[in-house]
Amino acid sequence: MRINAFSDVCLRVVMLLAASPEAAMMTSRAISEAIATPYNHVSKAIIRLRELGLVEVARGRSGGVRISAEGRKATIGWLLRQLDTRLDLAACITPNGPCPLLDGCGVRGALRRAREAFYSDLDAVVIASQPHNQPETRVFY
Repeated sequence: MRINAFSDVCLRVVMLLAASPEAAMMTSRAISEAIATPYNHVSKAIIRLRELGLVEVARGRSGGVRISAEGRKATIGWLLRQLDTRLDLAACITPNGPCPLLDGCGVRGALRRAREAFYSDLDAVVIASQPHNQPETRVFY
């Protein structure tokens, strides 16, 4: 199973903030540089993470982003479920309309169960527990 690029950026942001000192605020520009990701992608990720309650954002000259108490408890499985907007992994659509095998096919159900098994396994992994030390250089995957 693959996660999408947006989910990857969101995970990187939360992990970087979790590795920072407890009350430290980081600017979105600093986060962007640290995880080697374009600023506009990081900004969108921060907005979504804030909506989910995983980060706290303060505006202004001394503002920035820091991980919230909820962010320190969130699991990878929970976050990926929140970010996954796909209803089905298989579209079951052809250029001529619905797949002719759709009525008797069990692939969609099997893929749905496999996705849930993937997320369930990641429910045991707390995002903030993954960075084991403070990054000194850029974070690459």
